[in-house]
Amino acid sequence: MRYLILILFFIAFTLFGRSQGAYEGPSLIYTNQVSGGAQLSTTGWGVQFNSGKYDGFYKIKTKGFEFVKIKHPKEFKLPNNGRDNSRRFAYGKLNSFQSLRLLRGAKQIVSDKIRHGAVAIGYKWGVGPNVGFVKPIYVEVSKLTGTSVAVERYDPEIHDFNVINGRANFLRGLDEMKLAFGAVAKIAATFEYSGDNEGVQQLEVGVVLDAFLNKVPIMIEEANNQRFFPSIFISYSVGKKYVKR
Repeated sequence: MRYLILILFFIAFTLFGRSQGAYEGPSLIYTNQVSGGAQLSTTGWGVQFNSGKYDGFYKIKTKGFEFVKIKHPKEFKLPNNGRDNSRRFAYGKLNSFQSLRLLRGAKQIVSDKIRHGAVAIGYKWGVGPNVGFVKPIYVEVSKLTGTSVAVERYDPEIHDFNVINGRANFLRGLDEMKLAFGAVAKIAATFEYSGDNEGVQQLEVGVVLDAFLNKVPIMIEEANNQRFFPSIFISYSVGKKYVKR
């Protein structure tokens, strides 16, 4: 969490430090914009794509998608120090969990960038369906009969911590993936900077709630699993504005 706050202050300081410039008159009227980028949150990380249609000068109707990794609050990766070259893994984690968020919403510009290189401040919100991908975790296990290593689906009943070398290739288990359905809601403050009128460079800081119909079986203990995943996030995206003819 402290690293997320440090990154936020660094980027915000950089943006506002570049906000001086000569007044360049009224902005051009654009009809649409597109952008893509990455995000970091208290529950994981992901990528995003957004498109928007201007509804007047200060409001943009938005839609887009985000694909994010969601970690359980009690998930911690540890190395097996008793084995050479062991890879870190989360002991007690049965499944990895990713989410595809499909969002519709709006962005409201509160303070427009009337100077070249200034920062436009606003806020945005979005809601929509959420599709989760629950994939079983496979681990590399040392066999007692020799020095060979086998790749097996993680089972806490038979895989003791001391026999696990680490997590196997992420592609293992894709054919056993299950879906979890739900909804998502998010709200964020936006800080948009660009050295030219058409470009978009945007920082977002906000909160998001991923909610699912049933508990997502991430961890061994059923009591630890949950339906709701609130988080704080920061994202950075780049793109362009244009006039659709």
